[in-house]
Amino acid sequence: MYRLTHELVSNLQSAHDIVSPVRVLSHALPCPSSVGFAYPIIISSLHNQTPGTPTCWINVFHALPGQFSLANLPTSPPSTPGPAFGGDDYFTTKIFDSAVPMLDYQENVTSLSKTPRPVVPPSTIHVSIVERYIPPTNTHEFSGMFNVHARSLLTDRLVELSPSNGTLLFIYPTHFGGQTFLKEYLSPVLDPLLRSMCVVNNLSVDLGAALGRMSAVEHLLGFEEMRSKINTLCNELSNQSRTLERFHGAQATFTLDFATKERVKLDKKVWAESWWVKQEKSRVRDVVSRYFRVARKLPFDSELVPTTLIHEVLDGVVNRPYPQGREPETGLEVGVFVIRRCA
Repeated sequence: MYRLTHELVSNLQSAHDIVSPVRVLSHALPCPSSVGFAYPIIISSLHNQTPGTPTCWINVFHALPGQFSLANLPTSPPSTPGPAFGGDDYFTTKIFDSAVPMLDYQENVTSLSKTPRPVVPPSTIHVSIVERYIPPTNTHEFSGMFNVHARSLLTDRLVELSPSNGTLLFIYPTHFGGQTFLKEYLSPVLDPLLRSMCVVNNLSVDLGAALGRMSAVEHLLGFEEMRSKINTLCNELSNQSRTLERFHGAQATFTLDFATKERVKLDKKVWAESWWVKQEKSRVRDVVSRYFRVARKLPFDSELVPTTLIHEVLDGVVNRPYPQGREPETGLEVGVFVIRRCA
């Protein structure tokens, strides 16, 4: 992580027109949480190393899908006691967090315009951080991600960047990383739960298979393909100044400055409770409701209701430990990319 923060801070230091406050946008997927993400480390590094003074003011905008409560918005970083008066401690009120509502890119919203849809004024963000570690619930989020003509979270974040070396850090699971999550993290916990649930409640194995499926995993891209598509996207955006002029007002050049693969090992409490349950709750509810609509009635000897079953799945993933000897040994592979914009 030091290498990544150094890259961001170096880009920021090379910009001549950046003054306090530094504007940072954090787009944490599937939703912000106080642990597990890289943005607190990056913001701390920016605070300590930004030109001028270590007490530089920082505005942090958290991009938040509408389905998540603003009450769950974390501070950056998690609240920690600091000195009551003055001082240069990072945990005093020199970093200001706010939420900006955004489109949920996992939804299949075909009626929206495909043009960029920034959530903050274009050309105003010094550092943008987009990060995801577990696979999304479906392919909608990344199906058009690298296409300048489609609904793309990458394009939306890129047009928000400052033309003075505005920098985007993009972290996303690769195909291999998604497979690792499914096989070594999720399945050892979820599969025994679903088998037991189906046997005890006399439910179809098809229901268990549907609940355990993550359809997006097989469609995630490998690292080299992601790098190639990002380079192509940067070139297309750089060449379309006329199309994007109303967003950034001048010719823009987007450059992929840094790309690498990293392995990230996830704590179960983080991926299960903070990410997977919040992301998959709607899908689990839909699968269970559809099953009971098709079945038309409950098993004769059962008092099970759909709500009970939904909670059994979600709570089970959170509370069940890994089976003995099945704790994950492999970190998830993610692609890490640093994209810079200049005029």
